[in-house]
Amino acid sequence: MRTDDEHVAEQLRWLDDEPAGPPRVDLPGAIREARRRRRNRRVAAAGAVALGVLAVAALPTALGGNGRAAPAPAASPTSSLPGPQPTGPWQGVCRAELLPVPGDPRAAVTGGDPDGRWLVGRRAPQGQGLTDLGLLIWEGDRVREVELPGSMQELTDVNRAGLAVGSSWGAGMESRAWAVRNGEVIGLPGGTARGATAVNEAGRIVGYRNLVPGKPWIQRPVVWDSYQSRPVDLPLPGPEWEGAAIGIDEDGTILAAMSDGHPDKPARAVVWRPGAARPEVLPLPRVPGGKADRFSPLSLAGGWVTGTAERDTKVVPRSGIPSYPVRIDLRTGRAEVLTGVLWAGTGNGRGWLAGWVADDVPGVITDTRSVRLPVPDGWRGDRQGSVTSFSDDGRVLGGKLGSDDQVRPVRWTCR
Repeated sequence: MRTDDEHVAEQLRWLDDEPAGPPRVDLPGAIREARRRRRNRRVAAAGAVALGVLAVAALPTALGGNGRAAPAPAASPTSSLPGPQPTGPWQGVCRAELLPVPGDPRAAVTGGDPDGRWLVGRRAPQGQGLTDLGLLIWEGDRVREVELPGSMQELTDVNRAGLAVGSSWGAGMESRAWAVRNGEVIGLPGGTARGATAVNEAGRIVGYRNLVPGKPWIQRPVVWDSYQSRPVDLPLPGPEWEGAAIGIDEDGTILAAMSDGHPDKPARAVVWRPGAARPEVLPLPRVPGGKADRFSPLSLAGGWVTGTAERDTKVVPRSGIPSYPVRIDLRTGRAEVLTGVLWAGTGNGRGWLAGWVADDVPGVITDTRSVRLPVPDGWRGDRQGSVTSFSDDGRVLGGKLGSDDQVRPVRWTCR
């Protein structure tokens, strides 16, 4: 008979904090990260959830069949956007509110646009197997429900025009990439064995294609010029390199998490700049004690690559976690370690990071401070959660808070 912890882990596995699409190419690093996270959990059930997260992270999250139009919006007749934001310096004073969800309120935000106007997310699973995930798109407080064929459905990004992209699984672990435009679900050209991860304001979409049938963790980065264009393979740094594109900036620069194909080689950040003939493998940043052994990129916005760096050393940082939040300025090549502790999350156009900090509390790390985000008024659950969307001005964030299996989508507005 299953333990209560195993049941909780199964119920929350759909809320994996890893980005949608392929697994991180540094699987040993992911294992170490999950183990460290378990040590920091305050309750045994949360430790079991971390195991579930790792299990999902070992598979891609994309696949599907023919698209169909989404239902009409099920919310207020007018769009209520976050209130007017101040234009002065960011003070780190934030307010949390639960996002509306029709019916069962269990859901999580999985991405957002650079202004914070649009957020995308997914519901708790429906049916047997806990893999049928209904999708949600918020424009302010107005929410639309979307259905993608297949299972393990997820939307990962949306641009200012409301064009969202994502993936789902189909039979035989074949992946399928999708776009959602004005409520219409559109299968991206190129067939199956592909996933979409990010979109910019010009409508260019990046993601991956699977290279080996039956081995969906082996990918190659691809780009679609639009949701109507066929995908194009991006040139590789070398013949053995593999991985997936995870971000695209407004100038067309593309970011991927890749390795050179050997199991003992960690993830690296690779960028394709506009007009360049070859991709560029970013140098490993320096962290306290020396050069990092690995760098896991999280996002690209405003010329900033953000991510986390690790260094194998016997000297453990004061935080107890040998992981450092890092931002790299592509305009100068300068890498900077920010002050604070941050697990996987996302960055913004100012080079700030947001995700979850110590004790799995949602938080923000800027170039001057580290802020733990609040819970909504009347919230009686745990403060644990994460951030998956971070506006370029730092004023609007989207993510989740959870208590046992009562996980809710949250928007934070800051000044």
